[in-house]
Amino acid sequence: MVVWLAISSYRNDEKVLRILEQVHEWPTAIFERILIVDSEGTGVIPSILKDRGWSHVIYRSYDWNLGSGANLCKRLQIAAEGGADYAHAVNHDGHVDPIVVSCLLKAAGSIERLGAAYPLCYFARAGRYNVTGVRELSLRAKLVDVLPRGPLLDVFWSSSNGALYSTHPTKHGIVPWETMWMGWEDLEYGWRLTDHGYRQVIVCDAVLRDDYEYARTWVGWVSDKPAWRSYYHIRNLILAIRHSRNRPFYYAIAACKLFVECGLILLVRKNKWERLHLLFAGAADALRGTKGKKRSIGGRIL
Repeated sequence: MVVWLAISSYRNDEKVLRILEQVHEWPTAIFERILIVDSEGTGVIPSILKDRGWSHVIYRSYDWNLGSGANLCKRLQIAAEGGADYAHAVNHDGHVDPIVVSCLLKAAGSIERLGAAYPLCYFARAGRYNVTGVRELSLRAKLVDVLPRGPLLDVFWSSSNGALYSTHPTKHGIVPWETMWMGWEDLEYGWRLTDHGYRQVIVCDAVLRDDYEYARTWVGWVSDKPAWRSYYHIRNLILAIRHSRNRPFYYAIAACKLFVECGLILLVRKNKWERLHLLFAGAADALRGTKGKKRSIGGRIL
């Protein structure tokens, strides 16, 4: 079983180096190779790799911003071409825990035709576990207070940040959709893994604490992302549906999510008019089939 650690970055040298140093302090090596896929790299990381003699760390940088979709695709393709059986995908701000990785690998070894094994994300701010992926598409995140029963929880998708992906689908041409650019690429990829007969599971003893992206408001816990993500949030969801779930029911859910998000913007989110403008611009562009990175909306660079 050959396992690579596959890190995504966009000019985040300090955080990537923190992960590298952390992994190199482990008493037992789990990863045969470490891969870093960067966008518009500064040159700092390759210099440090050379100085420290970390020849097992592969660094790739591209002259344009890949975005999360293309970055995940590149990581899986490079790992597969390099002979990896599994790629543990993490973002530059992610956590790499040897116990979590070991639990994921143990589960992966017992599952035939595995597509991905995901950690069970525990949102420390909310004090709840995220099991949203048990539903193919839902109106809101499914957060639970109690640890799910059983060792494995079958899901349709989950976050790529911390996922252990099998490279078997990649070797057979099933890869993340590069042109999504930012957001929902893991959802769309999970749908296609399911469509091709690959199993995806949350490993319930692989608990990964995550302090990111949820904030308490008077209407409850809501996601806390920057305003520019409003555009991609709705656009990419609709694009994912058009690409892999072209059914009226899913468009109805997307429309409901659009209006729920409008309500949250008006009730609790900051930068209200900017977010509303970006949200409806994203919906309109999705219906037009616009993909990739949106350069600007109304003069504002995204």
